[in-house]
Amino acid sequence: MSSEKKQNPIIVQLVDSHQIVLFGITQLLKDDPRFILSTTSINGHHAIESAIENRPDIIVLEPELPGEDGLELINHLLTKTNAKILVYSGSDHAALLDQVVVKGVRGVISKTDSTNNLLKAIEKVHEGELWLNRNATSRILKQVSEIFTPKDLDEAQLKLDTLTPKEQKVTWAIQLHTNLTLKEIAATLHISEHTLRNHLVSIYAKIGVRNRMELYLFCGKHQKTTDPLNHPKRRANDR
Repeated sequence: MSSEKKQNPIIVQLVDSHQIVLFGITQLLKDDPRFILSTTSINGHHAIESAIENRPDIIVLEPELPGEDGLELINHLLTKTNAKILVYSGSDHAALLDQVVVKGVRGVISKTDSTNNLLKAIEKVHEGELWLNRNATSRILKQVSEIFTPKDLDEAQLKLDTLTPKEQKVTWAIQLHTNLTLKEIAATLHISEHTLRNHLVSIYAKIGVRNRMELYLFCGKHQKTTDPLNHPKRRANDR
């Protein structure tokens, strides 16, 4: 018998105005023991009430609800609950999808993706990973980089200077390996995933970020590249 601890099922809430979509994902989740469906919602008001009452781990949300402001709904859900949000959208409006990530959404998946990808995205977001493609990450980084002032840059450098050499290596690895899981990133650093997570907790506290995406954006803007041949340029003055 396996000695591994049995993981608690991931509690999922669905938000979409289309009943057929809700039915399909509901059946998908019911057939998988990794997940428990808490509620389904077809509008923002019910989504907020249900999230507060049922405390889901993950909210899978279509932000383009008829007659509603999806960004405002996301703000409310992030403010009033501890749930992580995965946007599941049929839109090809890249600017909107980028905005939801800047607001704090942990992943974006298209309705044209496979059902296996949806389940994997829910699981990875629950584990603390981000679910974004490389193009989206680059666009978001550019947006965020445009809002910082010289004062922000000075303060950011002071924060980066508090990192230990090992923590600095972690920040480089996070920027280099955007498509890898934490377990895979740990392997590139020759440390355990547990050790990597401990480093990240310390880094988040020192820099003042909440998650891997915010760390990526912060370091991508403020931390100069040391190896331009093996690392994407983050600023125009990086050589």
